[in-house]
Amino acid sequence: MKRNIFLLVLMIFSFITVNSQKLDDEDPLYARAGFKGGVNYSSIIGDADSPEGRVRIHLGAVIEYPISQKFFLQGELLYSSQGYKIDISGVEQKISLNYITLPIIAKIHITTPISLETGPQFSLLSTVSNEDVPDNDPFFDAFNDFDFSWAFGVGYKLESGMFFQLRYNLGITNINDTGVINVTNRNSIAQLSIGYLFKTKNNRRRIQEQ
Repeated sequence: MKRNIFLLVLMIFSFITVNSQKLDDEDPLYARAGFKGGVNYSSIIGDADSPEGRVRIHLGAVIEYPISQKFFLQGELLYSSQGYKIDISGVEQKISLNYITLPIIAKIHITTPISLETGPQFSLLSTVSNEDVPDNDPFFDAFNDFDFSWAFGVGYKLESGMFFQLRYNLGITNINDTGVINVTNRNSIAQLSIGYLFKTKNNRRRIQEQ
């Protein structure tokens, strides 16, 4: 399954490269790199009994590829701190799940600044912790090291390159390793982000000529 997912990623980036060359030369667009960060409100859905959300953070790098004047693809490499709270025998336990994530987001601009956004997110589990568990190594083994989710959201981008995004990531795969614990839970993450895309030298020159 992982092999098929990475082949899909390779095909998407090949599609970006080919189609970026088809843009109208009279009104060129350019790939722009930048960064983003923000707040996660994370929890899980599934077999867990009444989990509660946690406020965490995410941050990382962004690159935006133009396909046409209205359609862009945005690749991101983020550190995403997630988790949930759960009550066990009257004791609240705070679970931390920290991921390195690769979202590949399609952005359809309904107006110049506003875009509707959706796409897959691939995540690798970095660390797991539970404040009430003295040894987190066996606890780490109860979670899968790979997570796949789908993102839905809306974005607002200023001419300066600053942008804002509101996104929901719905987990598709089970975050628990059923070989260790026979339960099914999926990530559920709401994100609010602010970021900045740098203008390339060609972008600046085109604006000055105008």
